[in-house]
Amino acid sequence: MAKKLLLDVTLRNAKPDVKDKRLNDGEGLYLLIKPNGAKWWRFDYSFAGKRKTLSLGVYPKTTLTDARRKATDAQNKVANGIDPSDTR
Repeated sequence: MAKKLLLDVTLRNAKPDVKDKRLNDGEGLYLLIKPNGAKWWRFDYSFAGKRKTLSLGVYPKTTLTDARRKATDAQNKVANGIDPSDTR
């Protein structure tokens, strides 16, 4: 799967749409842009056969680099059999 697809300039210039919009960075990490202009970092993963979503912060307070680091930490927890949403 592709990884690190987004650039900071792309995030800064992203405009809201009528519906929720996702900007995918790869490996489950994406920026969710709400119609009101809010930008949320989300990470999708599977644990125990269930699809789950973890919120990683709000852009620009949580930068692209921070979101990638948090997503990598969550991936490592899943790989070790730990549900990242339980350890929050």
